[in-house]
Amino acid sequence: MSTRTKVYSAKDVIEDVRDFFINRDHWAYQYGDPTPECNPNSPYHRKQIEVIFENRYDHWDVNNAVDSLVSQKFLRKKRSGNAHFVFRSNVRYYIREIKRRTKIIEAYSDPTITRALGNWGEKIVEYMCGLNGFEILGRNTNEFQGKRWARTNENLDFIIGKDYIAYGIEVKNTLPYMETDEFLRKIAMCRFLGLTPLWIVRNAPEVQFNTMKASRGLILASKVQMYPYGQEPLTKRIWNKMRLPVGVRAEMPQKVVNSLISFHKLLISS
Repeated sequence: MSTRTKVYSAKDVIEDVRDFFINRDHWAYQYGDPTPECNPNSPYHRKQIEVIFENRYDHWDVNNAVDSLVSQKFLRKKRSGNAHFVFRSNVRYYIREIKRRTKIIEAYSDPTITRALGNWGEKIVEYMCGLNGFEILGRNTNEFQGKRWARTNENLDFIIGKDYIAYGIEVKNTLPYMETDEFLRKIAMCRFLGLTPLWIVRNAPEVQFNTMKASRGLILASKVQMYPYGQEPLTKRIWNKMRLPVGVRAEMPQKVVNSLISFHKLLISS
């Protein structure tokens, strides 16, 4: 389930992001372990800011706020490689810090790492299903019980079943949201195949939670991008320099498991 409802204005977001670049006691610096290398004088990758603020605002609303603060010349922007950074306009020393953060972005964006994250997310989901009595009925497939999805060349990550209920599963162990077009296509695929859609993601925007609810499906959000064992040094660098929600995990958070079990019991009783 989503943890908030959108009740804010564009002005609210702009002022909150502005305060983030001024106030060391801003709420976004308070959760989790301290990260002194992230402060109002630091440069921030634009996608990074979206994730830092996502428990209060959707990514695109934060991005629009940053654009507004750039147009007001409160923030300056600079590109480094494929990353776009912003920082407070009166900050003088930023080049070295941007270079350090660019190296971290290049590290976690390396195809070897991104593939490992995708595979690890699927392994964790498979383990969760096994522990809770869900049978794997299909992997990386677009077919179920004699029906085959042919509108697009796409597959579901898993099809699982329990108590005569079958689910189509998408796993997204990524920092960005699932793309809207893919989100809607995969729901249509589940509907065509006679499956209950079940997305297991790091996080999602309010509109996707609402759309999924209307489709009688479920989004489970881990909130943390889950890294495999051996990546502790990288996740520590990412947190210390960028305050992104990453960590080495071997299993799904218990609150996610509880939500799945509760939803399944609700379907059985309905």
